[in-house]
Amino acid sequence: MGRTRVVGIAGRFGARYGSSLRKKWKEVMERRYAVYQCPYCSNIVVFKRIAFGIWQCPKCGAKWAGAAYTPWTLKK
Repeated sequence: MGRTRVVGIAGRFGARYGSSLRKKWKEVMERRYAVYQCPYCSNIVVFKRIAFGIWQCPKCGAKWAGAAYTPWTLKK
């Protein structure tokens, strides 16, 4: 087991910045790099963020506007 077993992607920060901020950042980054299904070609891929809120499917090349850190806004 690695040293980042619990902290995951936030392990790069070590003991800096406080646990609450590291946990929030971890949630956002895990959603950003998650695997989603493309709404255009239905492939399951990790989307590429072109710019702030602009996303692209690496398979079909479709581009669309979404949220800043996720491919689309989350509805609650």
